[in-house]
Amino acid sequence: MTDAGPESNVRVERTSRDCFSDGGALAEVMSLYENLSEDSRADHQVDNVEVLEQRNHCLAIEGIMSMPDLAVQALALTIRHLKQFGSERILCMGASFRPFSSNMEMTLSANALQQLEVLNNHSDGSESGSLLQTMNHTLTIFGSRLLRNMISARLDAVSEIVMSMGSCKASQSGGLDEEDSDVKSIQPEVHYLLSSVLTTLGRSPDIQRGLTRIFHRTATASEFISVMQAILFAGKQLQQLHIEEKDVNKRVQSRTLHSVLLRKLILTASSSGVIANAAKLLSTLNKEAADKGNLPNLFIISSGEFPEREFMSVSGTTHLIEVPVDVKVPSNWVKVNSTKKTVRYHPPEVLSALDQLSLANEELMIACRGAWDSFLRAFDKYFSELQAAVQALATLDCLHSLAILSRNKNYVRPVFVGDSEPVQMHIWSGRHLVLETVLQDNFVPNDTNLHADGEYCEIVTGPNMGGKSCYIRQVALIAIMAQKSISAKLCVLDGIHTRMGSSDIIQQGRSTFLEEVSEASHILHNCTERSLVIIDELGRGTSTHDGVAIAYATLHYLLEHKRCMVLFVTHYHKIVDIKNEFPGSVGAYHVSYMMMSSPRDMDMDLDTDNNRDSKSTKNSGTVDHEDVTYLYKLVPGVSERSFGFKVAQLAQIPSSCIRRANIMAAELEAMVVSRVKKNSAARKTLQGAQESISKQSKLSNCSRTEQLGLEEDTSFREFILDLKSALGNANPERRSFQFLKQHARSIAKELIGR
Repeated sequence: MTDAGPESNVRVERTSRDCFSDGGALAEVMSLYENLSEDSRADHQVDNVEVLEQRNHCLAIEGIMSMPDLAVQALALTIRHLKQFGSERILCMGASFRPFSSNMEMTLSANALQQLEVLNNHSDGSESGSLLQTMNHTLTIFGSRLLRNMISARLDAVSEIVMSMGSCKASQSGGLDEEDSDVKSIQPEVHYLLSSVLTTLGRSPDIQRGLTRIFHRTATASEFISVMQAILFAGKQLQQLHIEEKDVNKRVQSRTLHSVLLRKLILTASSSGVIANAAKLLSTLNKEAADKGNLPNLFIISSGEFPEREFMSVSGTTHLIEVPVDVKVPSNWVKVNSTKKTVRYHPPEVLSALDQLSLANEELMIACRGAWDSFLRAFDKYFSELQAAVQALATLDCLHSLAILSRNKNYVRPVFVGDSEPVQMHIWSGRHLVLETVLQDNFVPNDTNLHADGEYCEIVTGPNMGGKSCYIRQVALIAIMAQKSISAKLCVLDGIHTRMGSSDIIQQGRSTFLEEVSEASHILHNCTERSLVIIDELGRGTSTHDGVAIAYATLHYLLEHKRCMVLFVTHYHKIVDIKNEFPGSVGAYHVSYMMMSSPRDMDMDLDTDNNRDSKSTKNSGTVDHEDVTYLYKLVPGVSERSFGFKVAQLAQIPSSCIRRANIMAAELEAMVVSRVKKNSAARKTLQGAQESISKQSKLSNCSRTEQLGLEEDTSFREFILDLKSALGNANPERRSFQFLKQHARSIAKELIGR
């Protein structure tokens, strides 16, 4: 539901949960399988393919029985919806179900996909400038479609295709087996063959959708032949790699490929069963008749394959009797046309026969459509195997695309640590894939080092537009791609959770700050210790004190309870103090910059030295005319300034507004500095008074009575308590220095009077 909405083109239909009761949902699902099983037994003879399909049905039923009740209800509603279009049979195929596990899938929420611009950009919602558009080098339509879904899945298989294609960068991160050393020598053959097959398939129609249309019996004969020819071509070409089924689960050094994944995919797409079934189906059809839409001549009849039918084979108006002009004919003959020398007639017997022929042609077309429908019904038993072959081709296209990207951009294969090792992420010279494509050689890489047993949180500060958001997004994209650096050591993450930007949903009454904290709440409830959490500017949509408090508390919760890897970008320097509570686990960093005073600034400094009206005036001029150079390099420490006025200048805010803002900023800064100095002086006074009281109590040898001494000591202590109250968090009245001054004077007079 989080992905649905007006901007996602996802339609939402709501149904009451009470529509199924007393096991009605499960009965709805089971009835579909029972009906299809009965149809299958009635229509087809039992063979090995059908037995395998029945086993898949049994496995699917077992999986459905183990589903939660809510999932079964959702499945029943899906079946009910698909029945309106006659497409419910697709859910009975074994390939329609697969287990969902955090060990095999990376969780990317709708926020993460949108804020990281994984599938679409922020500007116009298109793929241009997105991660998908930059990564997509697929050659087929169905491969491109699969790549869109693979982005959110584990992509450690990419390293295998890069290795098999002989990328010079694939092995720099180490960890290759001994047999991988001779992969480079066979790389041209594999690469050429894969590229040739995928390029040819790219020129063909979308065979994946064509296969689905065949299954739903909506495909034309010409479309059927095109799909089968494409599958047959790909299978025969891939068989040239000489991969045998016995080699899939073991390593054989004499074979062309050493990647287990690639061998499985290629064997699936080029198995003898796929090729034999595709050839068998093609052998029963007449391609010329299919191209012309000639159903009567579509099937190549062989003995015993289709029942024989006796049809009259005549062609329209050819049954004419042609006689010379001077020949007399019976009066009941119907003249059709004539020339100067001849006249053509239709005798009554021929007219009667033509009517019978027209009726026979209609019956023939009905019979041909029925034969075609029966032919497509018989295709059901081949669908699962052919669908697996097409899926394997799509996966090969995706991995081939990513391998080309990796080789062209000099990406590396990361080292993945085992699940038993601590969660960690070490990236050396990481780069942002999309921005690097735009900036070319001007992009500044950065390192990232996070470890569950060490520093697993980075608090990033820095000037506006200094590269903070770019850095944290590049880390997230590297985690998704498992590439894009000089070297990397990563763990397999179960999810990436982000909170970036600001937006509101006015029609739902959700303010910007509500959306902000809702995203933070989603992160706190769903992240785990194997997640990467990225938070950019939490707490901006409310007052400064509330924003700092919420941001601090959120980060504290993540560090104390979740212990996940965190990148936290903020302008609130108070949050950096959390390092004291988690020593060694939190690091403070900032994006570096250089400042230079412009000539105008130097002149202004000379003027202010001669005629120094106020400190705020100088500060306002200095801030306005400093030249700032962003270095975009992440370095330890906390950034002192944010340079918000420089961004205001870039936005072309009127200079008078910026000058006024500079003055206000200088005044506020001076006020804060003055308050800090006063508080510091007051604390020193308090400390001196306490030391004086302690010294006086030890060295006092006066001749007063013990009671008077106690009264003096009590008076001093009362004075100290009032001073603490004025500096502390008591009520506003007691914090008043005026009250403190008057009360202190009265205490002093009382002591002097004694």
